Amino acid sequence: MAANSDIAESLSPIEFDVESESFQATYDSTRDSTSLAVVAVVATARGEEPLALTPLQTVIDTEAFDKLATELATGIGNCDSISFRYDGFDITITSEGIIEAAPIENP
Repeated sequence: MAANSDIAESLSPIEFDVESESFQATYDSTRDSTSLAVVAVVATARGEEPLALTPLQTVIDTEAFDKLATELATGIGNCDSISFRYDGFDITITSEGIIEAAPIENP
């Protein structure tokens, strides 16, 4: 799958990892906002345009999220990852700049 480079230029191609059953990509938080990178990954995983998704700011405070993700990437703070749910996916962002979007299974 191709990354949506229109909104996140540093995002690597988004690939499905069979072992973890999740979509994964890397990005550079010094070049792109984490919020936009997450939207690009989820849009690609769902096969939809970014504007078709639920606005991320209705799920989390995107300004605080982007700040926390930058701190995570630079080693400031005490956490190794950030996780939350968004538009049918469990999202995890790691200090290595990896975004993982695991589909939430329906019961």
